[in-house]
Amino acid sequence: NRGIKALDPQQAFKELSPVIQGRLNHLLKVFLNENKNINLSAHRTEESCWMGNILDSIACLPVMQQLSIINFQFSILDLGTGGGFPLLPLAILFAEHHFTGLDSVRKKMDAVSRIVSSLNLSNVTLVTGRAEETGRDPTHRETYDIVTARAVAETALLLEYCAPFVKKGGHILLWKSMEIDEEISSASGAEAKLFLKRLDPIIYDLGDTWGKRQILVYEKTKATPKEYPRSVGTAKKHLL
Repeated sequence: NRGIKALDPQQAFKELSPVIQGRLNHLLKVFLNENKNINLSAHRTEESCWMGNILDSIACLPVMQQLSIINFQFSILDLGTGGGFPLLPLAILFAEHHFTGLDSVRKKMDAVSRIVSSLNLSNVTLVTGRAEETGRDPTHRETYDIVTARAVAETALLLEYCAPFVKKGGHILLWKSMEIDEEISSASGAEAKLFLKRLDPIIYDLGDTWGKRQILVYEKTKATPKEYPRSVGTAKKHLL
């Protein structure tokens, strides 16, 4: 893995403006308060949530910068957003872009909605629904420049869920661990059928016991065939 660029998320945070740093710290507190009432994340302490959710989310900064989106208005979908990561940190960092969070669990989306209100984030829209159904909705199909996913699932499955949302020429970013060469290789069939081109991943190190991780980067070269995504449950049972 060559990687797009090595990143030290802690150093990246230090280079952010004091205002952005303050907003990310505010997010930490608001999120942990919500997490006491509803299980949004296994990260329940300030340190764990800071490292495992917030710094992990901003690890895609080099990708965002390489795609030259900082000076343009882009639309970004966070698929399976759960507790709102990477959705919320990225919405704070890139106020000029519009972000949509998609998840099928209403309770989680209600909690994220309260966090969005508390942070006064005007560039976030939340949608409750399944990827297999929402991906066929003309309002969302092939309308996003970037789709992100930190959901724990096979790469092939995530690609089938994500690809229908991405514009031709757009990108998919998948947060993954390091030792998954076999999983990536087995997703080559999905890449071909969905017209995706795998680019170099971004490699980053959260330090201490967290260690190295990677974000897989895919570019969409053609429109997604109409048969995808397949009906609810089919993709999980029969990976592409």
